[in-house]
Amino acid sequence: MIVSMSMDFDQAAADRALHELGQMVIADSEFAGKDWQGITLVIQVEPRKRMFGYRYKSDGKWEGATPEGRPTILKARELADAMKIAGKEGWKTCLVQISRPGPNIKVDFEYDDPNRWDVTPANLEARVEELRPR
Repeated sequence: MIVSMSMDFDQAAADRALHELGQMVIADSEFAGKDWQGITLVIQVEPRKRMFGYRYKSDGKWEGATPEGRPTILKARELADAMKIAGKEGWKTCLVQISRPGPNIKVDFEYDDPNRWDVTPANLEARVEELRPR
């Protein structure tokens, strides 16, 4: 469920888009039928559209993994639009974390810094662990 302090957006549409986003991710060939205990995606919808992510395996190891880009980013854009509050800036980037068993989904939204969860060669190991679903 999405929680907002003001609740001045279409809660039902946002919940529906979030549920569909989670379903799309776990059904994607990158994850369906594969060993994973966690999935992390960073999806940026503003100022540009991009996505990166990781699959966390049951042995504790991880590897870069993202679902098919266009449909996933479009669904994230639908979520952002559903959450938009008139007269205010919407979120720019979201952190999607899916974990097993469940699956359970957790989403965090960044309204100011679209590069908040960026991964660089200098922070790769630490950031990938920081982004691991708990």
